[in-house]
Amino acid sequence: MEPLAKEKTTITLDLKDPFYGALSKYAGRIGNLLTAPAVRTNPDLAGSLDDFLGATYALIQAKQHDFSDRVARPIEVDAVKKRASQIAAGSVRTDGKWIAGFYFNDALFRTAAVYHRVLKIVVGGNDPVPALLQKAKNLFPHWKSDKLDIVHSQVNGLKHEPRGVHNSRTARYDDVIAAVDELLALIEAWWTTANAPSAAKPGTAPGLTYREGEGE
Repeated sequence: MEPLAKEKTTITLDLKDPFYGALSKYAGRIGNLLTAPAVRTNPDLAGSLDDFLGATYALIQAKQHDFSDRVARPIEVDAVKKRASQIAAGSVRTDGKWIAGFYFNDALFRTAAVYHRVLKIVVGGNDPVPALLQKAKNLFPHWKSDKLDIVHSQVNGLKHEPRGVHNSRTARYDDVIAAVDELLALIEAWWTTANAPSAAKPGTAPGLTYREGEGE
């Protein structure tokens, strides 16, 4: 049986909210990057920005579903069991805390993945994140990656630790918001420098604005 068609819906963000306001600006910065023909025709950067916009979308959805940080308590196994039973019976609930966590995890994975990919674009090569990160910091010494490192570490735990984030999360919602800003700052710094006059040195492109904010 074909699923029932649903009408297209949109939500209106309260841009006075600090988180929604920040995410809307990040989306605008991604859009600005995508206006450059050289970005649009660069499959590495265009593909990374596509997935990166998805991270901002996921953070919006997490907040829409009333996400709350889980830094001092384990997952609620009974709630997971209930969701599984509902799906097994053909009923899919699309709201609630579990869905909020689902979107938050999606934002974590997307941000960490694009972080590694962008580091490869910026410095070249296929090294692990720590090696690429050091090279990026050599190019852009004023750039900070504190929150990106938290996200990267959290995703490594999700990927490689048997318990994942069963006991608690170390990354908070505001950490990921700040990590998005840090990663955009690196992309913008690299893009500005790459398109500055040849005399410009890496990390010193005119008009460049830096924003403050291991594993594989």
